[in-house]
Amino acid sequence: MRSIRLPDGARLATYVDGPAQAPLTTVLVLGLSVTAALWRSHVPLLLREGIRVVRYDQRAHGYSTRGTAALSLNQLADDLAHLLETAAPRGPLVLAGHSMGAMTLMRLVARHRHLAPRIRGLVLISPPYGGISTRTGSGPAQSFLTLGRNLLASACTHAPYVLDAARRRLPDTSRWALRPHVQRASGALPLPCRRGLHTTATGDIAALWHDLAGQQPDPGPLQQLAGRIHLLAGSLDALIPPEQTGHLAACLPDAHLEIVPDATHALPLRHAQLVTDRITRCASPLLISQPTEAVTSAREATPP
Repeated sequence: MRSIRLPDGARLATYVDGPAQAPLTTVLVLGLSVTAALWRSHVPLLLREGIRVVRYDQRAHGYSTRGTAALSLNQLADDLAHLLETAAPRGPLVLAGHSMGAMTLMRLVARHRHLAPRIRGLVLISPPYGGISTRTGSGPAQSFLTLGRNLLASACTHAPYVLDAARRRLPDTSRWALRPHVQRASGALPLPCRRGLHTTATGDIAALWHDLAGQQPDPGPLQQLAGRIHLLAGSLDALIPPEQTGHLAACLPDAHLEIVPDATHALPLRHAQLVTDRITRCASPLLISQPTEAVTSAREATPP
């Protein structure tokens, strides 16, 4: 693990696997509430294909610190741009992101258009069309679930300190436990996914949620990547229904849309090989064209 310092003082816990001379780097971007451990099954698969892999904890998640900047999608995109300058400053890229991570990549393309020539593939997993919502479907069951989500969102917004006090009493095994001073290990492995929010105060969760919910559809900047975009959605995703990703695909006629049967919002975890195959498909022209020794070197790298 390496720590990349951002302009506002935040530090991004970053995990780099594979040799610097690999023909291509893929950067894996996580969503809300998890850690870079989300991609633990993908790393060895990508290394075997000769691809250098960079993953990181979003700010205020896992081993990454909060910093002083406001939590917003713009900030997350700027964080990623800074990370790229440090961990992958040159060479072709394939970027993959899940949920909020997919939204981060979409905003990165919009705010940092100079990166477009380097981006050989963009794999967006469960991206919404516009902002996220507490309501994801119709019917009595969905209405009840939406009510619970609205109540939780309201409590996070209006009583964050009360919830913080309650979260400090939760056991470490709870995903909602608050451990603002979690010890940041010097080892190579990220915290387990379930501890992604252990360093995120309730008020920050609310601020980030409200910013993500307020996003308006803006597929225009993605059109510059034309056929380099691959959209993945789970047919059973209850958080970001596949119809949302379908709306985005309708605005990007050159993009490839794939609805994965029987897949939920946990698509990256439960379909690691499929996600890896889609990343590799974006990278394959570059891998084929590279000297054999460069690919062999990447394959011999030690996976996490």
